[in-house]
Amino acid sequence: MIWPATIACAVLGLAIAHIPGGLLGLLIGSIIDRNLALTSWAQLRTGLWFKATSALDAQQVLFMLLGHLAKSTGRVTPEHIQAARLEIQRLQLSGARQKTAIAAFSQGKECRLGDLHSSLRAHYSAHGYPERLLLAGWRMALAQGLPTAKQCRILQQCADVLGCSAETFARIEVQSMRGRMAPRMVVNELDSALQLLGVSRSASLAQVKKSYRRQVSLHHPDKLIGAGAKPAQVQAATEKTRALHHAYAVARKYLQR
Repeated sequence: MIWPATIACAVLGLAIAHIPGGLLGLLIGSIIDRNLALTSWAQLRTGLWFKATSALDAQQVLFMLLGHLAKSTGRVTPEHIQAARLEIQRLQLSGARQKTAIAAFSQGKECRLGDLHSSLRAHYSAHGYPERLLLAGWRMALAQGLPTAKQCRILQQCADVLGCSAETFARIEVQSMRGRMAPRMVVNELDSALQLLGVSRSASLAQVKKSYRRQVSLHHPDKLIGAGAKPAQVQAATEKTRALHHAYAVARKYLQR
């Protein structure tokens, strides 16, 4: 069994004050390991990160997520930086708050999404807040045009952490895409949505909604779980259900016009 805090403190104490420091480090580290029940380096890292992020405010969490989304494409581009600046302007940040946001954006480029989960829940799980966070995230993901598959997964994970329903997430995605697509792309998007929902172009919104509900009921993963389906089948049903939620959000947006 590994005692990470004990080893780390002993090495640090030895480096600072030789043998007496090493002995003191062993004592302090063993207390930390015992109280926190640490048995691996990963647990130590997670514990230290939690302490560092537990004091983050909502603004810092937002810009760390934006930095993470930007870096997920491989490198942060001028378009990403401009998108972050626009968020600063949108929130009317100035002085020290602006500097804090910039620092958080840079820090977010090096963090893992899992490290932000507790802070996301702490600041953005209240009613109405998940939508604000996700809209800002989509704006960053769309900074270079269409979002990457990885950025979509990151935003989906954020929605899951915040308890955002699949239908709400799809609606926010469609709302964020407005004005980003040419007319021909809009037509293709609507046709694809209607085809997935199993209705014709002449269908009314009521008919689309009826078909949507029927198909979600048929493909919902909870039914497969209850029937003892394999994990791969449940995953496929989950993806199908998410696609149906998105298709309905797209169709509703255009048909309500």
